[in-house]
Amino acid sequence: MTVDALVIGGGLSGLGAAVELARRGAKVTLLERREFLGGRTYSFVDQTTGDVVDNGQHLMMGCYHTTRRFLKTIGTDHLATLQRTLQIDFLHPGIGRASLRCPTLPPPFHILAGLLGLKTLPFVHRLKLLRVGHRLFTLPKAREAYLDSISVDEWLRRLGQPAENRKYLWDVIAVGSLNGDPREVSALMFFRVLKAAFMGTREDSAMLLPRVGLTELFVDPAVKFIETHGGNVRRTVGVKRLLGTKDRIEGVDLINGGRLNAGKYILAIPYFDLVRLMGESPAINLVDFHTASQFRSSSIITINLWLDRTVFQHEFAAVLDSRIQWIFNKTRLLRLNQEDLDGRQYLSIVISSADEHAGVEKERLVTMALEDLRWVLPAAREAQLLHARVINEKRATFSPLPGMNAFRPTARTSAGNLLLAGDWTDTGLPATIEGALLSGEAAARLACE
Repeated sequence: MTVDALVIGGGLSGLGAAVELARRGAKVTLLERREFLGGRTYSFVDQTTGDVVDNGQHLMMGCYHTTRRFLKTIGTDHLATLQRTLQIDFLHPGIGRASLRCPTLPPPFHILAGLLGLKTLPFVHRLKLLRVGHRLFTLPKAREAYLDSISVDEWLRRLGQPAENRKYLWDVIAVGSLNGDPREVSALMFFRVLKAAFMGTREDSAMLLPRVGLTELFVDPAVKFIETHGGNVRRTVGVKRLLGTKDRIEGVDLINGGRLNAGKYILAIPYFDLVRLMGESPAINLVDFHTASQFRSSSIITINLWLDRTVFQHEFAAVLDSRIQWIFNKTRLLRLNQEDLDGRQYLSIVISSADEHAGVEKERLVTMALEDLRWVLPAAREAQLLHARVINEKRATFSPLPGMNAFRPTARTSAGNLLLAGDWTDTGLPATIEGALLSGEAAARLACE
């Protein structure tokens, strides 16, 4: 049986492509080689506590327009709430607690006022933050490519940002959004993140907070949408090779036997799987895929802790001068009933750009998280650990190194009926949920032309 479109890969880019195809009335089949969908964006139930655990905590913002449209399409936009205006809390045991809190002023004055009120920095340094805002406004489009040749740290130094500004604000944003060391990752990607978040509407800069697990928010409703619109989602079905030539794909051979044919094909798989698939398909030998070997991955570690008491009141906060970077209060974010929890608290501790911890045993990571948590939160010093679960996504994102933008392929390939999707493709964004869904939607639109 031939379908209109075959989507290979059930991560967010594949789901985004399949949902858009189904919405447009195409007969679509989605294949995923694993038992679950969502790629690096999924959740599961912890058997010890019964609580929902995400494979990693994802930060989203109001400027994720494609993501918000996707959630509305599949009917789950009410399960992620948007802050009325941006607020990020910062914790430091010496400096104390501070917030980047934006008043209800017209943009971009709300951001300017928020930066000027950031009390983790001396006022004279806060004034220098405005130089970055000015550059976001004034940098010509033609000069953006230059930013891809330098690092975030170098760009900020050229803008006169002192060490405190970089350490206590810009580096926090850079590591969280680019998943890399500011001395190593592209200033262009950082510039685009800041511009999207801060130079749009007041809503664009606010944080978008999931109130359910990632599978419930993104995956299961997307599958339901595809199937109710005539599509087919097949799990544990992997593709062994593409059939055809570099000009046109004629079908795919499956790992477990069998063959499928379609009018259009969308490869929505990570770059490291793409290299393997091309090795199995020597007749295709698409030049587009040779650049995939240029990519490098960066890891994210999430340490989930269940404590015997409440130690953290906010929904989330960035931690300064610490080995841990973010604390997420899952008890509040998931709106868990405190009576059901018997007074315990469920926290997720995040370490981005975590390659240096790759060989550290899970027990040591839990100890490290507890030490730093007790260092920054006095209420945690008497708390007892009830349970812990560590998740290490070793290939969480690609590293957006300077010059990497030139290697990111577009959705089109030299085979006219084969398209690419994935957060690593040329979306103009770093590896984010928004980039993944944006790439899937773009590939689906091209497939329908």
